[in-house]
Amino acid sequence: MVKILKIIFIFFFITLFSKVYAKDLATWGITGSKCSAAMSFVQRFGSNGKLALSSGIQGFLTGYNSAVMLNNLQGKSREKARVINRSSLDSITSYVISKCRQSPTETVYIVLLKYYKTLPYAKY
Repeated sequence: MVKILKIIFIFFFITLFSKVYAKDLATWGITGSKCSAAMSFVQRFGSNGKLALSSGIQGFLTGYNSAVMLNNLQGKSREKARVINRSSLDSITSYVISKCRQSPTETVYIVLLKYYKTLPYAKY
């Protein structure tokens, strides 16, 4: 219960400190930001910031993979879904942090898409 409250609290602060203006986004939240902004957020909020990043990563990968699977099953795409839990969430988060430190001008979702492409295909 405490973990859920922390996540809600973190997302409240994300939305509170987000710039509000009309801008077209490919993805929203911490995974939609530049790596430099995500790393600043993690540094600012410590373990809670890392937890928020992990939650964003998990949500992004799940949503993206679900869309890929749905499009494949409906015959709209030949791309197949991937096995997204091949590594632990902590490992994936560490990978994203490492890549973002190497390329701070990259966006988090591009780092995640590149990671996603390395995963094995799911069987369904």
